Amino acid sequence: MTTLDNPDISESYKSTTRPLDGTLSHLTEAQQQALKDLWPIKVTRDQVKATHLSVAGISTSDAQAVDEWYAANKKIASDPKLQTVQDKMYLSGEREAVVPGKFKPLFSDDRGTRLFANTFWQACMLHESPDAYLLGFLRASVWKVDQAFNRVVVSVGWRAAQAIDELMWEGELGMHDKLLNDGVLFRTGYDKLGYPINIIRVKLNIPKERGDGVVERYAAFALEQTSIIARDNGERATLVYDFDGFGLGNVDKGFIKTLLTFINDSYPQLFSATIQYVDSWLFSGLWKVISGWLDPQIAKRTVISKNIDQLENFIDRDQIITRMGGSMDYTYKYVYPTKQENIKMFDTKSRLRAESVLKLAVDAILQTTKDWVAKPDVAGYIDQPRAQATDAFRSATLALDPYIRARFLTERTA
Repeated sequence: MTTLDNPDISESYKSTTRPLDGTLSHLTEAQQQALKDLWPIKVTRDQVKATHLSVAGISTSDAQAVDEWYAANKKIASDPKLQTVQDKMYLSGEREAVVPGKFKPLFSDDRGTRLFANTFWQACMLHESPDAYLLGFLRASVWKVDQAFNRVVVSVGWRAAQAIDELMWEGELGMHDKLLNDGVLFRTGYDKLGYPINIIRVKLNIPKERGDGVVERYAAFALEQTSIIARDNGERATLVYDFDGFGLGNVDKGFIKTLLTFINDSYPQLFSATIQYVDSWLFSGLWKVISGWLDPQIAKRTVISKNIDQLENFIDRDQIITRMGGSMDYTYKYVYPTKQENIKMFDTKSRLRAESVLKLAVDAILQTTKDWVAKPDVAGYIDQPRAQATDAFRSATLALDPYIRARFLTERTA
């Protein structure tokens, strides 16, 4: 496959025009009706047990308890295959709590369980609006409501079971230290449609250098970060796999399959384009396996670029880093988190106030959506009360955000 094999995506980038069909305010009557049909059947399911992708270990701000934990688990905390950012900081003498030790889920959920409805609303917080969240699954399902509903159920159930909210609360503290310091994945520049670029350096991904569970945590965390960044950039990003210098030791089918499974199930519309930047005979065999794992809609947005000229079909040269043949001067460096950047997470009273505002916004969306769905006339899409409720939800989301998750590198270095 070359860039010419996907004419639809190539045409969008050639014209530098974002495809808007099926997005907010760009719906046909049939698409709007599909959205209406999807809404009444969503937030009605029961509790889901949270088994946690978040890192196991110490969960307290008590300095003595932290010291005791590390004294008893020094071997694990020192193991490069398992060592997290938190472990590295503690063993290096940086022992101030970067985030509060005791995690508390939103909406009074218990740490060991999540209500499906509550997790649904938290997923919506990653998007311009709840409609935008649902529309992503409708587009991925080619506007088949039943399929879209099933995908929402799978995605929200996964988020609840894996405690994605707690994963983001811990932030980079729970991530594999070497993966972050090596810069296996980093963000820099924008593509021709104005979407932020994510680059995975396949050469730096060495499976034998990490332990069990590392990949799952890192993949979920990276996709959540990308969703947060994309929220203000058209809800899309571009993913580039840089295969320069990769060898057999970097072939990691487990990581690739995990990442693709997460994307297919829970982030099907996140990436505007996925670019395999590679010119290697070794890749051809790997691609035969990878291509079979792709969701058909994602496959349509996946291309192979063999050189800088083909890559320029999607990214201007001044947005391509020099190491990849472009003119952007960029050197990756990991900067460790600090308490100060997460200081609002320690302000419980302000968090509760912000959370109560979000609850009111959720109630308003539910009521105005109920009224909107009941209207027989589908022309006009969003009526004024519902538009106001959506704006209130968006504002409440942004206000609550700094109280419920740690900042990450892109925000830290801006």
